[in-house]
Order: sequence, then structure tokens, then C-alpha cells
Amino acid sequence: MGRMQRGTLTLLLLAGAVAGGGCPWDQDMVDQPSVKPQERQAPAEPGGAVPIVGGETMPAPTTEAGMFAAKDEAAALRNPVPVTEESLARGKYLFELNCLVCHGADGRGKGAVGQSFDPSPADLNDAYTQDQADGQLFFTLTRGRVAMPFYRDALSPQERWDVINYVKQEFGPK
Repeated sequence: MGRMQRGTLTLLLLAGAVAGGGCPWDQDMVDQPSVKPQERQAPAEPGGAVPIVGGETMPAPTTEAGMFAAKDEAAALRNPVPVTEESLARGKYLFELNCLVCHGADGRGKGAVGQSFDPSPADLNDAYTQDQADGQLFFTLTRGRVAMPFYRDALSPQERWDVINYVKQEFGPK
């Protein structure tokens, strides 16, 4: 067999292996863990690790009763971010970026995505939401509820307080 024929044969075998999925690196994307939208999965942390910057210090309750108890305890948290024009502007921007798709521009829970949920997202105008202490709303933003995902990884604590200031101001009693 000539040199040209061996080279052609080698190229054909290599092309067949790649096209047929015969290369071991082809499976990297297939074998990775996948998380579906709206599915909760906490990132794996090494045992005994303590965050230096960021991270949440409130342990996540594992039962529904634990969630209610922790939310009640969170009422003692005081909002450290004063209601200023800057905070409200940041809160509005973050609300539009993260919350509007489910809660809608008017906060009634009729956003484009929220309409597909049963039960519907909370109406931010209702007394149920507006009467909650800021710490309880912070807990909900941090831990999520029902179909609402948690935002502890997407929004910093400062940003969550800004959203709470905006929600209380925009959708609260006029």
C-alpha cells in the first residue's frame, strides 16, 4: 500500500471515529449534571468550607414547617438599605430584569412566564405581600417559595434589599 493510500485511509478512519462519536471528549456535555429551569439545586460545597465573601449564613430549612418557622424568624431582620431614589432605581432595574417575567409590570402575578404557573405568582399589591416585614420578603427572595426560584446566587444582599424597597414603594398602598 502506497503512502498516499495509507494517508487517505488514516484520514477516513479518523473522520469515521469523530463522526461516529468515537472520541472520548465528545461525551463531556452529555455526561454533565443538568438542572432544569425552575429546578432547585444548591451548588455543591466542600465539607467544612466557610465562605469569606458572599454566601448566606441562614441555613436552608428542609421541611415546609421549617420554612414557615424560618420565615417568621426572618421578620426580625431589619432592612439596612434606606429608601432613596438610588435604591428605588436599582430595585426597579433588578425587578424588571428578574421579577417582571413572572409577576408582571403591575406586580399582579400575570407576567408572560407567570401565567403558566399553578398557583400563580404572588400578587405584590396584596396585603399578604405588603404586610410582611422586609426581613420576611428578604427571606423569600433568598430562599424562594413554591415555583419561585431562590435569588441568593443571582442577587447580592444589597440588591435584594433594593428590590424590596422598590416592591414596597411601587406596589404598596398609595
